[in-house]
Amino acid sequence: MSVLPDRERGEELLKLLAPQAMDSWGTVVAGEPHSKSRPRFSKDGHAYKDPADEDAEQATKWKLRRWWRRGPLTGNVALGCVFHRSSMQLIDVDNLLKHVCDAGNGILWVDDSQVTAKYGAIELDRFMPRTVLVVAPHVSTMLRGTDHVRGCEGCGETFQPSRASQKYHSRECASAARKSGAVRA
Repeated sequence: MSVLPDRERGEELLKLLAPQAMDSWGTVVAGEPHSKSRPRFSKDGHAYKDPADEDAEQATKWKLRRWWRRGPLTGNVALGCVFHRSSMQLIDVDNLLKHVCDAGNGILWVDDSQVTAKYGAIELDRFMPRTVLVVAPHVSTMLRGTDHVRGCEGCGETFQPSRASQKYHSRECASAARKSGAVRA
């Protein structure tokens, strides 16, 4: 059993992951935490998701929607989870986190690539399995999400730059801009 009650544990996680965050949120998701399984392969070699994963992800999405009444966060995000499992079954914490990340797409964040700080721990609680989940905006030099887009100087299309100096959304656009004389090489 954990030393701290769920709320205090969540607050400690938020201090660790996003100490400068003014807005932070936490909840307890009741029920056995689900672990994302490996992809399955058909006889012809095509990958597909395990139907149990799909069902569990939809159930988690439904729980997250009931709790999260605002739109998805659009910039960097910190995620912390303490998974209280009812058994000693060997499950990787990263597979538990991946399940939460995938279920949070479109609800907690636009895409789980925005999660730039992550913490996961597994605890045993045979009588009350649950997930203590905290989310907060995260300050990082890795700029992610729709908060970090700019217009291409060649065509004007918006894109997410992979580096601060990036001016064009593609090599083709940069090349076309150079050929048209819009850019000095």
